[in-house]
Amino acid sequence: MRLPVVSIVGRPNVGKSSLFNRLARERVAIVDDTPGVTRDRIEREVNLGDYRVLLIDTGGVVASAEGMVKETVKQAKRAMEEADVIVFVVDGREGVTPLDEEVASILRKWKKPVVVAVNKVDEPFMESLSHEFYSLGFEKVVPVSALHKVGIPTLIDKVVQSLPDELRESARLYKVQAERAERLEEALRTGDVPERPEAVQGLPIRVAIVGRPNTGKSTLLNAITGEERAIVSDVPGTTRDAIDSQVTLDRTDFVFIDTAGIRRRGKIKDLEYYSYLRALSAMDRADVVVLLIDAGEGPTDRDAKIAGMALEKFKPLVIAVNKVDLIEGERKWKNLHRELDMTFDFVRFAPRVFLSAKKKQGLKELIQQVKDLYSQYSSRVTTGRLNRVLEEVLSRHQPPVYRNKTVRIYYGTQVGVKPPTFLLFSNYPEGVTKAFRRFLENSLRQTLGFTKVPLRIVFKKR
Repeated sequence: MRLPVVSIVGRPNVGKSSLFNRLARERVAIVDDTPGVTRDRIEREVNLGDYRVLLIDTGGVVASAEGMVKETVKQAKRAMEEADVIVFVVDGREGVTPLDEEVASILRKWKKPVVVAVNKVDEPFMESLSHEFYSLGFEKVVPVSALHKVGIPTLIDKVVQSLPDELRESARLYKVQAERAERLEEALRTGDVPERPEAVQGLPIRVAIVGRPNTGKSTLLNAITGEERAIVSDVPGTTRDAIDSQVTLDRTDFVFIDTAGIRRRGKIKDLEYYSYLRALSAMDRADVVVLLIDAGEGPTDRDAKIAGMALEKFKPLVIAVNKVDLIEGERKWKNLHRELDMTFDFVRFAPRVFLSAKKKQGLKELIQQVKDLYSQYSSRVTTGRLNRVLEEVLSRHQPPVYRNKTVRIYYGTQVGVKPPTFLLFSNYPEGVTKAFRRFLENSLRQTLGFTKVPLRIVFKKR
């Protein structure tokens, strides 16, 4: 059993990303009237009615493929090769163009099921515009409007019908499994699960790869997945969307999210703003955040700011120093370690990994750190153990005085995971200082086994 793959292809600016977002039921891909906005292929598991598939959005296929455009076309053709069903998007208003015919010629060579989605058919009287697209040589032609939801149910039916019988059944079973996983995720968030539940092992670990532009994020993604899923270029800002890539490593399922480089907000312009939002959204969706740093440039204030963003979201963080193959000499190594200590003083518990994505060095250690962080991030301790630790910690360090009265912490309980969340009952919650809260968090982290992840502690009046 495997997840069926549905790829969306077509020439630039026909609405592929709009259709992708409509089928995914969320704004995953950046949509803009400028041709060529989508460069990398974007993957997302989506439900098509009672079935679940891996949906892939691609950059536009163009006749003259040079430079960056050549890489975009390469990604699109790879998506065609992997697809079980291809959704060929055309523009109903413009009619059949020579480039549509060229793309159709490529698709016919693959001899795979193709559904032609005639987009921008916004009104019922415009449906006749789709008739001429039968000339492209495909039986299934559906008029749709990704913008106004016209024809989407019919398109979904045609795509599902085009799947081979065994893959259609596989898609149905994946939908059942996905619903079970969603229920388990909700149980994990609310804390309605036993300590260290084995069921967590059945969920994919979502990993967001973030950092400043041109630190090697796409190269790292390609090195981990073992194929070129993201376009790699020396030009900063090559990646625009947040790209999800699913891979199984050592019998563990991962979803790696490659993101656009995060610049200072004052330097973000036009489309980069949407890329910036996608990067922040990727952190929200992630179980673990990998902050990639260029070893040659060393850590910067911007890197510290990005780490702070992850910490504010209570996300486990791996500080991954890339391009270490360029560091020569003991003195440079010492300087690098000193700079890391100074820059990330506020997040000392975050593990560090030194790697070279280009030479595929240090990848095993990175994956192991991600697994360790996820294990702690989704772990639970019993109320009895928590309160024994609290009693011991408070006996060594008394809470502060508030309005001439001693602040007391009576007892606590863990109310959730991802992140590990603790509810502590006190007579004066407002009297708990930031310094004491930090001391308490560090103490619980060390004694309860959450040595590498941030904790969320909430005080409530009793």
